[in-house]
Amino acid sequence: MASSPHTTALTLGTFLGMVGGDYVDVIHAPAGLEIPIVAVLIHDTSTVGQVNAGDLVLGIGMRIDGRDVEALTQQFGAHVVLVFKIAAERDRERLQELAVASGATVLAVAPEMSWDQLHVLARQSISSASATVSDERGVAFGDLFALANSAAATLEGPVIIDDDRMEVIAFSSLGDEIDEIRQQSILQRRPPKEFIAWCESTGILPRVRQSLRPVRVVPPDGATRLVTAIRGGSDILGYIWVAESKRELDQQSEDLLAEVARVAAMQLLRSRITEDLDRRLRSDLLRNALSGRGNVQTVEARIGVAGRPFRLVAFAPEHAPPPGRNDSDLALRPVEDVVALRVEASYRRGAVTSCNGRIYAMIPVVDDRPPAADVQALATEIVGQVRRQLHVELRAAVSGEVAGVAQVTEARQDVDRLLNMPLLDEQRRVVLFDESIARAIMSELTELIVERPRLLQGGVAGMVVSDRDRGTEYLPSLQAFFGAGGDLTAAARTLYVHRNTLKYRLTRIRDAFGVDVEDPVQRLVAELQVAVFIAQPDLQAALEPSSAPDAHPGH
Repeated sequence: MASSPHTTALTLGTFLGMVGGDYVDVIHAPAGLEIPIVAVLIHDTSTVGQVNAGDLVLGIGMRIDGRDVEALTQQFGAHVVLVFKIAAERDRERLQELAVASGATVLAVAPEMSWDQLHVLARQSISSASATVSDERGVAFGDLFALANSAAATLEGPVIIDDDRMEVIAFSSLGDEIDEIRQQSILQRRPPKEFIAWCESTGILPRVRQSLRPVRVVPPDGATRLVTAIRGGSDILGYIWVAESKRELDQQSEDLLAEVARVAAMQLLRSRITEDLDRRLRSDLLRNALSGRGNVQTVEARIGVAGRPFRLVAFAPEHAPPPGRNDSDLALRPVEDVVALRVEASYRRGAVTSCNGRIYAMIPVVDDRPPAADVQALATEIVGQVRRQLHVELRAAVSGEVAGVAQVTEARQDVDRLLNMPLLDEQRRVVLFDESIARAIMSELTELIVERPRLLQGGVAGMVVSDRDRGTEYLPSLQAFFGAGGDLTAAARTLYVHRNTLKYRLTRIRDAFGVDVEDPVQRLVAELQVAVFIAQPDLQAALEPSSAPDAHPGH
């Protein structure tokens, strides 16, 4: 198999970001997601000899359990991407088995996407990428440092490129003399506070944003500069500054700087598109991992958690559409954007996705700061920001430390259980699994008991029927007794009854229903069953009427 001579800007990761993880899933990618995609082929016997590294081969009409698929996975290395359509989970498992055994790069396509759609999208993506590898000056798109050096050489003065938040994203490095403003800007990744304050007080920044030409500025403690806005239509993408050094910045310098700004705008726009695609890919990979799908190694490498633990944070709005509705994740999109921006700004790695009406963030554990407290603080800030900006009330739960992506589904269950429990403190809307282990375990035990109704059989169920059908108060009496740690006086006080009344009820519970709270085993089982019946009121209504012993409603 010959190597492809083509050069392309399209990688497998970029292509997956364009298609979306709801339709195409990574089964196995031993060479990673940075391998190039240069051509798309439809597999048949005549094309086998034409396949080269970088080709995307569509296995149209091939049965996963057939010998042709097995042979195809064994025929090419990791730098040819094989694509098959799957209809069931067993197809996915079979594909993964074949791919791992042969070391092939394999994608799975969902039944909802037609082969025609995928073929057209692949061809358009490859065509678009191959046409935009570099600009007319040979500077790779997105290489803002190369552009800064090129501009500095042409303008004969040091150059700094800021983003729209006035943070330094590139600067020239040709050995020009630099003043204090430039030095501090590079060291701190943003201009000094005094310089920004001077720009604001003199109205320079508004002038720059409004002017279509570079503006000359003379700061009190620095060299004369030209600055121009980098524009993407009506949006301000950033700023370019050039300081006067070897020669005076004249009209020609202004013309050159305006041209550099246009090139920078193209690079920033392309960079934003690439970042958006990468963010979307990481989101899709995380969503698949949360659902128990996807390749663990690919997820870890792309999200940036390979070889390091992470924590999973779940955000749930107070009034979200019911889970499972088609519009639930769409309605959360603005909230997801806020979460994604905050996570990326704080960690530069990780991923954020929406799934079944909740937002999940995978955050790598950072070694040089307390991970649980740090993640909790970030989640608390996000909850506050979403309330202020979007007027959405959120709750959040932070998982324990998770060793690897293989355990992410368990971590999801942990945070979901915490969010399913009632909010105990309105001021504490972010809960840590590490601090709520007892509540989480109780929630999991409740789920287990609900799944196995026979575990609710016995005297407590008879008490519930008596309360429901005869008006007795046995269930709240046991709940108060357990909640008070067995202290009769304290429990009676919460029920607003005399201590002897509660004592009589406990005796009646023992004699009529066989629940003896003095027996350690019976007490443990009764406490679990009471907790389940309290947490799941529907279970009380579902119990069949029985010939429970008569009891006096007031006792």
